[in-house]
Amino acid sequence: MSSALAESTPTGVSPPPRPSVWAVGWAAFFGYLLTLLVGLPVAVVLSGVGVDVGGEGRGVFHAYDVWSWLAEVCLGVLATFVTAFFVGDRLRRRTGWEVPFSFAFVTLLVTGYAPLLAFTPLYGAAAPVSLVAATLLLRWRAAPAGAEPLKLLGAVPRRYRRAVAIALAVTGPLMFAYVVAYGATHPLRWGYGSDERVHAYKPGKLMRYELALENGAPAAVSDISIVRVEGSPALQVERVGLEPNAGDCVVPTGRRTCDVPLRPLGDYRVDEIGREPIVLELRQGRVCPPGIATLDAVWVRYTVLGTRQEQRIPLQDSPGVRCP
Repeated sequence: MSSALAESTPTGVSPPPRPSVWAVGWAAFFGYLLTLLVGLPVAVVLSGVGVDVGGEGRGVFHAYDVWSWLAEVCLGVLATFVTAFFVGDRLRRRTGWEVPFSFAFVTLLVTGYAPLLAFTPLYGAAAPVSLVAATLLLRWRAAPAGAEPLKLLGAVPRRYRRAVAIALAVTGPLMFAYVVAYGATHPLRWGYGSDERVHAYKPGKLMRYELALENGAPAAVSDISIVRVEGSPALQVERVGLEPNAGDCVVPTGRRTCDVPLRPLGDYRVDEIGREPIVLELRQGRVCPPGIATLDAVWVRYTVLGTRQEQRIPLQDSPGVRCP
């Protein structure tokens, strides 16, 4: 009697056949599109507080220190969490097969097939590469779906699920709040530069480079100073300021031109875009490694929302010096 009860009662319903690679790939692609649709209003909100969601370069933030990388990781993890949910849901609904949420999350994280990921091994690969890698892993792990879908925390032991659920409920909003706070206090980005030429190398020669900064946040940025630059030692910052006013130049006796001193930054502010570009007076140094010497980035110190911040601004165009 006991052996008869132990035997499973056949239902007469066979599981659906294993989905093709095409079916799994389409489910993953559709889940990605749903993430983009859900994330569109979120991206609008983030752009309003200063996060450059559609910017160029690796990821959303110009990651250069622990705090900027932390903001990048928080945003990427949140995007992966939402994408994993939609991909798993689409896979189950379209094919009748499913994967544990934790596996889908790790798969999308490793392959980079999720929006806004800048810290995964395959970041920078072509989108089809990430899609194929995610598709093959999801298909390999998929199993026929049961009567009830796998729960979000199905892989977590029952006794730990409550604690994990509370941790997720607290951590998610905190991560999003950190992204918003970091974006609001680091809103500066490169606007344009005035000089993209490659100059002949003349040690001691002075050059002027105009740098316009853009502010993506509603709060004004003030008390600006350039604290340091990155790049070749062939270009050294002599002084920083603003273009002089008309009439400030008095030609000395015996000369045809004069070197007009720069005005101090003073109460210079950056609202949406600087009222006028900042001028970097550069002097060609005596050390000039072979090749084209350029400036790579400037570090700007400023005040925003009552706090003193510092931000690295990569330069997309800068003057160059052809070193012998």
